[in-house]
Amino acid sequence: MSKELMIKMGNQVRNQLPKGFGFALIVFPSCGPGTSNYISNAQRTDMIKALRETADRIEKNQDFQTPSIGSN
Repeated sequence: MSKELMIKMGNQVRNQLPKGFGFALIVFPSCGPGTSNYISNAQRTDMIKALRETADRIEKNQDFQTPSIGSN
């Protein structure tokens, strides 16, 4: 996965989010070992905390509540 493609995808995600939302996009090979790539608009320490909280919820099979964004 190239740096340029990761930046392009990160920009697309960021442009879809309301102000004040952070993101981390993780890309990895799904068919065997390989290197994961990520891009984020958050400070590294905030991103690590969010990823750990997410991993804990996934391990506990907890549902994720999707916030309402905008007016639909």
